[in-house]
Amino acid sequence: MEPVTIGEELLEERRRQRRAGDPRLTDADREILRRVTRGDLADEFQAALDADLVNDPLLGGRDADIDDNVA
Repeated sequence: MEPVTIGEELLEERRRQRRAGDPRLTDADREILRRVTRGDLADEFQAALDADLVNDPLLGGRDADIDDNVA
């Protein structure tokens, strides 16, 4: 067996935690996330994301200092 550094142990522990999921999420929370991303709420969620992109210059990739009404 090869010796493992402390850094490698920490990285492996983080990988295990990521694969296991967020322990703060309950089963009900996970179900809501599934519905929002793949289920019956996906269209509403996508519409809200699209609206945020239009309304927020930083999220939409536009310069926040430029007024959208100026041609």
